[in-house]
Amino acid sequence: MNAAMWSAIGLAIAGAVGLTMLIVTGIRFNKSSLAERVAPQMRGYMNAETTERATLPMFGTLSTISTPLVQAGVDQLNKLNLGNAQLTSRLAQAGSRLTVADYRAQQLMMAVGAAILAISGCIWAAVHHALNPIIGLIIVTIATVLAFFARDNLLTAQINRRRTKILAEFPTVAELLALSVAAGESAHSALERVATTARGELAYEFKLVLADIRSGDSLTSALNSCSDRLKLHPVERFITGLTVAHERGTPLAAVLYAQARDVRELTKRELLELAGKKEISMLVPLIFGILPLTVVFAVFPGLSLLNLGL
Repeated sequence: MNAAMWSAIGLAIAGAVGLTMLIVTGIRFNKSSLAERVAPQMRGYMNAETTERATLPMFGTLSTISTPLVQAGVDQLNKLNLGNAQLTSRLAQAGSRLTVADYRAQQLMMAVGAAILAISGCIWAAVHHALNPIIGLIIVTIATVLAFFARDNLLTAQINRRRTKILAEFPTVAELLALSVAAGESAHSALERVATTARGELAYEFKLVLADIRSGDSLTSALNSCSDRLKLHPVERFITGLTVAHERGTPLAAVLYAQARDVRELTKRELLELAGKKEISMLVPLIFGILPLTVVFAVFPGLSLLNLGL
């Protein structure tokens, strides 16, 4: 056995030992401590939701190494001032519990992951003499940039899905509020009843409104904060009507029933518009696919007979 073979064996053994140490360390330090196991059994324990936990620590022991690097990258991104105020508003619209730093960390991790995959593919292609280094550099740059901004597309899709859910829930929630108010409850009590009994995105927003009221805000300011978070026109009209009726003493039940009726009519109009768009899109395969094929089937036999006659 030559020196190269012994070197390969030594490197393989060292790699196996290092991998074994990483696995053993990860298994050992990822175990929950005694305090963490006993805490859920204690009185007064508050279990935080997974969405409210910090997202910068990622994978147990690996977070000890990765968190400072990710935090340094987030700090550099924050220095660029990439519209943090607008991003905070968009995160509120999506109902996300993430902070701006957490969101930037996710963007950075997605970009780094895409860069690693692109570099690996380019190295493999370069080893097989199938890729120019300049083209590989362009591919890595494009993949990194696309992955960085793909997180914005995911956030936009999350906002649109949440808006659709809120519009679907809104008529029912408005009618529940109207029933509570008609039964003799105040606006605050009706909001509290709906927030505690209903489930969904709008009920979650009402819970935030109640939290703002308990922290010292008035009902009007808390509802206006909810309107600023959602930036949804039907909800803004609903909150405006609710606050005006609450301030001027107008019967709330009639206002809430009218708002629910308006939203149902808006939903019907949107369904009709969507049906009209789908109707037009259904004509595309008919005109460009089925109709030309029918013409070919009708004309081709006649052309064949003419060729035979000639």
